[in-house]
Amino acid sequence: MIEAIAKELRDNKRFLLTTHINPDGDAIGSLGALALVLEDLGKQVVAYCQDEIPGFLRFLPYSERIVREILSANRFDVAVVLDCGELDRIGNAVEVLQQVEKIIHIDHHSSSDDFGQLNLVRPECSSTAEILYEIFQAIPASLSLEAAENIYTAILTDTGSFRFANTTARALVIAAEMVALGAAPDKIASEVYDSISPERLRLLALSLNTLTLWANGRLATMLVSRRMLDETKTTVMDTDGFVNYPRGIDAVEMAIFFREMDSGKVNVSLRSRGRLNVAEFARSHQGGGHHNAAAFRAEGSFKEVVDEVIAAAEDFIAGGSQ
Repeated sequence: MIEAIAKELRDNKRFLLTTHINPDGDAIGSLGALALVLEDLGKQVVAYCQDEIPGFLRFLPYSERIVREILSANRFDVAVVLDCGELDRIGNAVEVLQQVEKIIHIDHHSSSDDFGQLNLVRPECSSTAEILYEIFQAIPASLSLEAAENIYTAILTDTGSFRFANTTARALVIAAEMVALGAAPDKIASEVYDSISPERLRLLALSLNTLTLWANGRLATMLVSRRMLDETKTTVMDTDGFVNYPRGIDAVEMAIFFREMDSGKVNVSLRSRGRLNVAEFARSHQGGGHHNAAAFRAEGSFKEVVDEVIAAAEDFIAGGSQ
């Protein structure tokens, strides 16, 4: 499949690239890296993401060129969907994208659907950017410093700064190769982790105040409501990474972060340690993800969703699901 996708990237001219709503470092890094490589090959590229790019990722080369609206599918030969387990997770542009004759789907989530004509799903990879790196080698395409910064950032963020279980030898080798191309770990880490606004810090303080332990300390939860966002003048993008705080508590096996959305839905982020498979829990709520990191969205009032999910999570932990 690597070779088949590489051939499509070589042989076609006009590309639409997209990724999931509420983008993270792998989403934006993969989008930027592929766009830069294709443009270096002389291709025409439009990179799309429905939602605003989080502030800590706006330093990435190409991020300022990512658009938030697609007017027509007629101008594209191929659409490439990155880091997205279900097609509808790209948001409002689903109908436009489905009009493109060929869709290439590249992802690393174990729960990912096969919605493209070409589907490359590699759950063993640390990130979608790691898969793209192999495709770039197969084209073959040389990588610029700008592409290297995108790939390094994608791997860095999706491995939790090389702390999560998906930090494989291969991920570290690719990260090292990006450093050899000029990506500066200190600069990138500073942009990603040391660019916190006072407003975001106030939001974190409010959210930490909601920290609660359940199931004899095996489950930890935090939340952010619309009221908190309004009070601190922040957006949902400012909550990125909050789920890692309850996950870091000693003896906690499962962490849940609830985020109230404008749409009347609740975003539920899940993290776990060891063998507890939160992707299984997410799938039971029409979501998905990885063994130790997953998410889903639920409809209903904020309090009702929080109460129902916590009760289900307590049962899930008590059942010892693996």
